[in-house]
Amino acid sequence: MFTLDPQQPATDQIVSQMLAAIDSGRLGDGARLPSVRQLAAQLEVSVFTVVNAYDRLLARGCIRSRVGAGYFVCRRPGMGAPALVAAETPTLPNTPLGLVQGVLGGNPFSVPAGSGFLPEAWLEDTLAPAVITRALRRHRFATQPAPAQGHPAVREQIALRLAQQQVQLPAAQLLTTQGATQAFDLVLRASVRPGDCVLVEDPGYFMIHAQLRAMGAKVLAVPRRADGPDLDVLDALAREHRPRLLFTQTLLHNPTGGCTSPQVAHRLLLLAERHDFWVLEDDVYGELASQPGMRLVQIDGLQRVLYVGSFSKTLNPGLRLGYIAAPSDWLPRLLEHKVMSTLSGSALNEAVITDILESGRYRRHTEQLRERLARARRASVPALQACGIQLEHADGEGIFLWARLPDGLDADQLTRAAAQVGILLAPGTLFSPSGQGQSFLRIHAAYGSDPALLAFLCDQAAASQTSGPRLRLA
Repeated sequence: MFTLDPQQPATDQIVSQMLAAIDSGRLGDGARLPSVRQLAAQLEVSVFTVVNAYDRLLARGCIRSRVGAGYFVCRRPGMGAPALVAAETPTLPNTPLGLVQGVLGGNPFSVPAGSGFLPEAWLEDTLAPAVITRALRRHRFATQPAPAQGHPAVREQIALRLAQQQVQLPAAQLLTTQGATQAFDLVLRASVRPGDCVLVEDPGYFMIHAQLRAMGAKVLAVPRRADGPDLDVLDALAREHRPRLLFTQTLLHNPTGGCTSPQVAHRLLLLAERHDFWVLEDDVYGELASQPGMRLVQIDGLQRVLYVGSFSKTLNPGLRLGYIAAPSDWLPRLLEHKVMSTLSGSALNEAVITDILESGRYRRHTEQLRERLARARRASVPALQACGIQLEHADGEGIFLWARLPDGLDADQLTRAAAQVGILLAPGTLFSPSGQGQSFLRIHAAYGSDPALLAFLCDQAAASQTSGPRLRLA
């Protein structure tokens, strides 16, 4: 009946092809559709995928269901695809706002190579209707207001999951948030005042740089090396400026993909003690590491470390659930800021996460993600290198490839050119608080072998070699 592209979300393809068949008259009014199981077997997709597609078609009013009989077309005269609201002029992705808008769907990019989220097709079945139904049935708190600290059930499951990673933290010292971004915001509001100095990695996560500047903090850049932050520079900056906080990512660093070595981790904590600053450890991608790397919180036990995790990157971006692990005396301040900003979290999200963690599906899901990412990296690394791009941590793991561009290419110019042809890039300048990074891109491993991306990069590299540094816009 249909043919599906395995690289695209199956549900979207079923819906769009069904609508096209109905609109063209190939499926006439009253035509009976295959059963859920028949279509799932025919297309070699899960039953949940077909259920989701049929539910969306039912919601559009173009099919109807009869109990015991099946699904039927109910085409109305003039019915077609719903009109789309005209998009506003897109913001270029070489600013924090522009990249976030592009990643979150604000712009029609066909190749989201600069995204920090996993492909939709990889996560399609993580929130199947049966998962939601089971969570609602098993956890009655799903329909009640969520406690400000997060429901005890989900905090207990998070603590158990962390224990499996050799991170021993009591559930009483966990606070749920609406993703990691809110977790960072709460920590910064509870600890940083305008004019305070905060250490960040260079390159490092661009959103924390933007959050700090918006709060009036002074951002101090610490070069990120292959094995973690440059501790000599960190020591000198801490001695001179007496920073309040250091933000760091220990495992599968964003954007370089590297991991902090155990030796650097131990020395970093000694410097935090010597210079009396806190460490905010971001571990949103750590689940994608196949090897049990060393986290700062494992060594420190919340003496100097505030630890942040999230399920939005690994499970589903629609589940905005993150968490902070903090010392007991920090919790009242964090709770106050959470209540003042959002009152509480989503009890439904917390119930769904509780059910997924209890069932063991999350462990299996992350194992599958690691395997898919490994395959994607094996395809992307040589393909990008063939375009003249050098990759740091090419033999590493995780989502990100830190790509050094060939001579003559500028990351910001390349990003603007790519946007014109529907390709989302993340320029290295976004990740560098010192203004460096013109020669780098952060590329998502799942899209690094995309033919359109490779053709664009190879074409631009060739043009730069023949015409000098001037970039040929597509």
